[in-house]
Amino acid sequence: MTDLAIDKTHLVLVNAVVEKDEKILVSQRSWKETHEPGKWTIPGGKVERTKGDVWNVIEKTLTSEVKEETGVEIKDRAELLTNNTFIRSTGQHVVALIFLCHWKSGEAKPLEDTIATKWISKIELKDMEFAPNVRTYIQLGFDYLGLVPHAKLATLDI
Repeated sequence: MTDLAIDKTHLVLVNAVVEKDEKILVSQRSWKETHEPGKWTIPGGKVERTKGDVWNVIEKTLTSEVKEETGVEIKDRAELLTNNTFIRSTGQHVVALIFLCHWKSGEAKPLEDTIATKWISKIELKDMEFAPNVRTYIQLGFDYLGLVPHAKLATLDI
């Protein structure tokens, strides 16, 4: 019997716009990645399949992906900047949740699935080649930090 849900389901992706000293953390994707190899992006990853009843799976995934990819730990609160849906170069449908996070500790370095990391300013944003939508996510982070410092975003306790 054919599973009709396969074409109707989405991969859930969480991404972190990590802020430290008015700069945003970016990483360069490995050349071995199937989706957008070599392009700059922000830390994040897929929410893994569980056996059910996993509380705070979004928060846990966000925290672990940032640490695994860059060595950076984020503070215990994340704010939802935006969300969208897109189709990966592999044809898979994705729901992306993008969070504004704040640096807690650690030195950024390329680890899992990355070949470079750096903290960029708003000015440097225009000169880099990003995977689709990533420039927009980072711009939203800069806009929120600079233009609406007292605005209320949806907040997760990590």
